[in-house]
Amino acid sequence: MRSADEEFRRQCERSILRGVDNRIRFGWFRNPNPVKDLGVNRAFETMEAYRRFCEENYPEYYGYARPAAPVP
Repeated sequence: MRSADEEFRRQCERSILRGVDNRIRFGWFRNPNPVKDLGVNRAFETMEAYRRFCEENYPEYYGYARPAAPVP
């Protein structure tokens, strides 16, 4: 049985052997964005309103969440 590191290395080696067209084709994926895909433009009065909108409408893993408070 191969370790995860060995399998990852083999995948990288296979990727390098692909042509540029295939690397581009397989290197990108579309991540649907249910809020932005609605095609509605939004404007906010304040940055606070924008941040609140993002927190309420986007999952945290999209990167719109506020950073955690630093630990003193």
